[in-house]
Amino acid sequence: MNQIPDAAYQTILPKLKAACPRLTDLDLREAQQRIDLLIAKIQNRHWVSKIVARRTVLGLLNQAGIIVV
Repeated sequence: MNQIPDAAYQTILPKLKAACPRLTDLDLREAQQRIDLLIAKIQNRHWVSKIVARRTVLGLLNQAGIIVV
């Protein structure tokens, strides 16, 4: 699963904006609800490792009850 479903994305979006305040609306549109692109945007904007960015995204999805395989 690389695409975040619409309902799940709307659920995590406020938490994502709170956790990653440097992400712009353009960044979020360019990510196209894709996990890999969202990880890359977080990594770039926040100057964190790919592992930290991945943990951020997957942690938010986990909190929303979305299982990522």
